[in-house]
Amino acid sequence: GMIPAHNFESAIFLAYGVTTMFDPSTTSIDPFPTAELIEVGQSIGPRMFTSAEALLANEDYATNEVTSLEQALREVGRRKSWGSPMVKQYNQPTRRQRQWIVEAVRRLGIRTTAEGSNDLYYKLGLVMDGHTGGEHLAVQAPLYGDLLTFMAQADYVYSHTPLVSGFGAWNDEWFWQESTLWKDAKLQRWTPWRELIPHTRRVVMRPESDYSKDVVAQSVTDFIALGGRSAIGSHGQEQGIASHWDVWMLAKAAGPLTALEVASMHGARFLGMEDDLGSIAPGKLADLMVLDANPLDNIRNTASIRHVMKAGRLYAGDSLDELWPRAMPFGNYYWVVPEMYRVDAKRIER
Repeated sequence: GMIPAHNFESAIFLAYGVTTMFDPSTTSIDPFPTAELIEVGQSIGPRMFTSAEALLANEDYATNEVTSLEQALREVGRRKSWGSPMVKQYNQPTRRQRQWIVEAVRRLGIRTTAEGSNDLYYKLGLVMDGHTGGEHLAVQAPLYGDLLTFMAQADYVYSHTPLVSGFGAWNDEWFWQESTLWKDAKLQRWTPWRELIPHTRRVVMRPESDYSKDVVAQSVTDFIALGGRSAIGSHGQEQGIASHWDVWMLAKAAGPLTALEVASMHGARFLGMEDDLGSIAPGKLADLMVLDANPLDNIRNTASIRHVMKAGRLYAGDSLDELWPRAMPFGNYYWVVPEMYRVDAKRIER
């Protein structure tokens, strides 16, 4: 299929200040061409990395069953040759298969993440066998110091994806109920109405204590205090703004500065790219956000974005018009249908 030059699906992340993203489980035909279009300047968005197809527990589209170390080396090797910095081990049924994948990754010099699991012993096995990270919450809560110390000292990145999984209602629903998202002008600009209106207007009014977000934030805060690292990962729940939701939830327990570090340096470490990304320093890629208000005063100011810079190229935060080094408008927002957001009175009788 054709990838539009100015595609909302990638642009929305940059508009919300995400300059680097990683997709841990997708089809290889989508992200690699998109990433190349972005890097040569024919499309607008964050720099994109992916694991390509996850290493599943069976044979599936573009994935073979991992039945030996040799097979693991082939599967990991072809993903590395495409440009993947990290592969995803997705619930391989035996520990031996999981170890083959980790050994292949170690030999080929990239990283591995893994699908999370409600089974705590499975998660411990992932850490012991050398996975460099894993996604999703442990359903157990709170997490105690023995487990968190072990994970931290193993240098395991706990990408906790707090909007989904875990226990109780998924935490993205809290943000649907606390504000009328579908009326947000920036989301209306960058999200087709069919992907914004239906679910965010379907609100269940739960007590805040029904959500796991605060308990999760405390567990991650404890983990970081012991030397661990996490990352933000919105799981596609509400592109763009959801990355900020991750930060806001964590800041409630960890404080704003630690939450910002998780969103920057911890994420860079997760990808193994801490020498190039994650902070402003000589020799690193010039990525930054210019905010209208200080997030250390109020963490929600992370979404008050005036400008976004990616690799030294400066964009307007709302429109993604390029400001420097060229002055160039983003172009046509062809997916925007303003009539769908009109609120008016309609006669129902003839």
